[in-house]
Amino acid sequence: MPAELYNDGRHTCIAFRDLVHGEAVQANQFLIYDDDHAALIDPGGDLTYSALFMEISHFMNVKSLDYVVASHQDPDIVASLNKWLVGTECKIVVPALWERFIPHFTRPGRMAGRIVPIPDQGMNLQLGSIQLKAVPAHFLHAEGNFQFYDPKSRILFSGDLGANLCPPEDLDKPAKRLDDVLEYMEGFHKRYMNS
Repeated sequence: MPAELYNDGRHTCIAFRDLVHGEAVQANQFLIYDDDHAALIDPGGDLTYSALFMEISHFMNVKSLDYVVASHQDPDIVASLNKWLVGTECKIVVPALWERFIPHFTRPGRMAGRIVPIPDQGMNLQLGSIQLKAVPAHFLHAEGNFQFYDPKSRILFSGDLGANLCPPEDLDKPAKRLDDVLEYMEGFHKRYMNS
């Protein structure tokens, strides 16, 4: 079910959850739509692709997607890349550190001219009227990891930094206090945060 995080009539941020059922991990997918330009953050794996494509189609023509943006290289973040490359003309924005590994998720030649590497120091990505900011978050889960800041909505898309293993019935409940989710974050962070 999509959740609208921000909408001022020209700029929209949408979160997608509950696309994967069963035991597979689903990262959160986010769509930023600004003046007919769109970026999909952390598109997910093959298990999310069809449902996510259909959900996004309620908001825009998916084939006109400008960017698929990945915070890091894990399969729950980017395993669906080949399908996005076939289904759209989008550019793939990934940490430069992982640029040579990302083609393993696609067919040979599919990435030609479509990859935008994020340098270690970060970068700005023009998206409609905004500059989406790739903010270095190295070793906050993965080497070469990035978070993305949308200056219009003032949302930091922090990727796995906020990951927690809460009970399924609490997934859609916003955390009002950090103390409410710390117990669910601790195990993940001790195991997966390299820093």
